[in-house]
Amino acid sequence: MIPFDEAVQLIEQTVRPLPPEAIPLERVAGRVLASDVTADIDSPPYDKSMMDGFALRSEDIADGVRRFDVIATIAAGDVPDCSVETGQCCRIMTGAPIPDGSDCVVVIEWTETREDEGRPVMTCEIPEGTPVPSGRHIIRLGENIQKDSRVFQTGQTVQPTATGLLAEIGASELQVFKRPRVAVIPTGSELVDCSRFPGPAQIRNSNGPMLQAMLQADGCSEVHDAGIVGDDEGALRAAIENGLQHDMLLLTCGVSMGQFDLVPGILCEAGVEQVFHKVKMKPGKPVWFGVRERNGQRCYVFGLPGNPVSSLVGYQLLVREALRMLGGGTGHQGKKVQAVLSTDHHARGDRPTFWPGKLVPDPDSPTRIVQPLSWRGSSDMSPLTETELLICFPAGTRLHQKDATVEAILI
Repeated sequence: MIPFDEAVQLIEQTVRPLPPEAIPLERVAGRVLASDVTADIDSPPYDKSMMDGFALRSEDIADGVRRFDVIATIAAGDVPDCSVETGQCCRIMTGAPIPDGSDCVVVIEWTETREDEGRPVMTCEIPEGTPVPSGRHIIRLGENIQKDSRVFQTGQTVQPTATGLLAEIGASELQVFKRPRVAVIPTGSELVDCSRFPGPAQIRNSNGPMLQAMLQADGCSEVHDAGIVGDDEGALRAAIENGLQHDMLLLTCGVSMGQFDLVPGILCEAGVEQVFHKVKMKPGKPVWFGVRERNGQRCYVFGLPGNPVSSLVGYQLLVREALRMLGGGTGHQGKKVQAVLSTDHHARGDRPTFWPGKLVPDPDSPTRIVQPLSWRGSSDMSPLTETELLICFPAGTRLHQKDATVEAILI
């Protein structure tokens, strides 16, 4: 049995990212980049007006000139073909290129235009004490991003809000890590499908649907329901061999020390190398992890306990870490945060306990407040509908008082 932190480290050392694939920009949100993204253009690609107004020479304003001949109108998308000289200006729209000779924009609210002897003339009334320096209301070429600079880096998850910037720098297709294909095998002769009413000594399969839902929510490219497999060595061998054709295989039940806990032995026969078995955590102690490499393909295997909350905790804290690594992610998936207890809580046990909890909204508190949920053990699924986090209580028997600082893992 190994410490929890060591189990996480072993997963990080064992799991390798899946190979990259090229996908179009419109599908990249939420994916992890497999290569750096550089700009193929300066942003902005020209000196650009930030306001509607008039482009002119700032030194004219400094010299007290307030009357200007309007020599052209420049809209966004136009290419100026004029050069501004002393006493001249160009009417300009937001986003339009700045014409040669000018170096500032006077906003339209400060101006008045009229015809004078058949020529358009602009006069400006600048509010007292308001400077109009060179560069006013202009964003210069490359001020935001310079051509050939790295804008996104390998391992970065692309947020939907980043797609506009990716489009601006010409990233119409990107290299991202593939998403894993995962098979799920709930084991146990006592299990029946959730559509059936359980007979004597039977229970409905809850782990299978729960794991499949979490895998889908975590963005796996394929989640294969291999169906319930009873405690039969032949059936388990066949199901496991099929499951090993995926990038990851999750099994539930059959990983402890009972007579019918057949999974570890069959995995070993199938060529799966054990990385660890049993972790100092509660719930979830019997969790099993290994890897098989064959013909250049790797499959990572988790044997999760049969009790539903144990399965949930094992998935959230260990399986998700492996999924993150497969997808090329960086940083810990289950990052611990500091919080304070909303009530007294009595913890006991010889292993660290990850207790289901939820956040308590308090706009007046600068720290997170967490409430342990009522929970009767690893077979009790009732608190799962409210669980937002797992509160980490260290090994040992003690009373954790209200307002005590604890660590929690958001799920």
